[in-house]
Amino acid sequence: MTPFLGLLIILLITFVGARFLHRSTITKNPLFSGLIVSGFPYILIGIILGPQLFNFLNTQIISSLEPLIALAIGWVGLLFGLQLRWRNIRRFPRNYLLFTSVQSLVTFLVILAAMGIGFLFIRHSLYENQLEAVIILAALGSMTAPLTIARIAIERKIKGRLTHLLQFISSLDSFWGITIAGIVMAIFDPLQYHWINNGWIWLILCILISIVLGLLFRYLIRLRFQQDEIFVLVLGLVIFTSGIGFYLKLSPIFMNFIIGATLSQFPRESEKVMRVIHPAEKPTYLFLLVCAGALWNYRFWGEIVLIIIFILARYFGKYLGGWISARKIDCAFQIPPNIGKALLSFGGISLAIAFNFQLYHGGPISDFLMSTTILGIIIFDEYTAVSTLNILRKQGEAG
Repeated sequence: MTPFLGLLIILLITFVGARFLHRSTITKNPLFSGLIVSGFPYILIGIILGPQLFNFLNTQIISSLEPLIALAIGWVGLLFGLQLRWRNIRRFPRNYLLFTSVQSLVTFLVILAAMGIGFLFIRHSLYENQLEAVIILAALGSMTAPLTIARIAIERKIKGRLTHLLQFISSLDSFWGITIAGIVMAIFDPLQYHWINNGWIWLILCILISIVLGLLFRYLIRLRFQQDEIFVLVLGLVIFTSGIGFYLKLSPIFMNFIIGATLSQFPRESEKVMRVIHPAEKPTYLFLLVCAGALWNYRFWGEIVLIIIFILARYFGKYLGGWISARKIDCAFQIPPNIGKALLSFGGISLAIAFNFQLYHGGPISDFLMSTTILGIIIFDEYTAVSTLNILRKQGEAG
């Protein structure tokens, strides 16, 4: 099979999935609906078509698609950054932002400690870059995907203060994960030049380049362009930024996130960009899921203990973070202490960060990160679909 035909197969799968399958979720059964929305069918398709089974999407084809995967990773970062308009965030109670940060950072620290101890006692000679991998795993594990919460709220027409808080947290919860992962990649993997060989300098360079690109694009987008022309401009921006990121060993998702955050401070320009890129959010995620399934080189028996540690640590971290935040942070209404159980959904940004690490390093440690992330998406999205609905029912916000 040629790379072009492989790409066509993936695009056909993502088109059909985005167009039909998500519309047919069964709202009366949140468990089944969570299974569909978690993306498991697309991961399974990738496994079936990949080297593990039929080898239609072999490693050569997937390798040839790496530029498109890098584009998808950057697209995810840009889309999240565009949501960080400070004027909009300030409209919410200040403690909502504090609540979001506290539960996210508590989860990060719990996973970091648990996985650090796990790697310390379970020594694996094939695992390189262990410290970097542990920090990035904790960073992606600290995030909450908004899809599950938003789906339940929309499908069941739920309104209430707790639902509002959950939607706010899940929409901003990836900030610390993306930031920490971006910092770690810049510090651990700096290019060695005679005039610059320090990771912190690379990090500052990464931030400055992204801000400058965001400001330049802001002035460019002010010109009168049609929708399709703006789409091409945004596509070129993401490709260019992701290319810079991979060449300089800087995180494309982090750089595009900064560009998006810069653009988001200018309402007129950011709305133009958001209108053209938002429809591509679902197909981009599905594309990453199919590629993840095809690339998934799972080693269950060698990884199972560490994966179980991660699953338990993330559950405990989100629960503890939610419990501490509910007790210590006043949000003007009673928040259930088990709110962390509604913040366990995993999603596209976590998968994009794992992909980013995979494209940089490869090898067993990257396979482990991909395995952990994929299983986390399947397990936690299933559980969150049910637990969120139960919590909202106990609070009287869902029927």
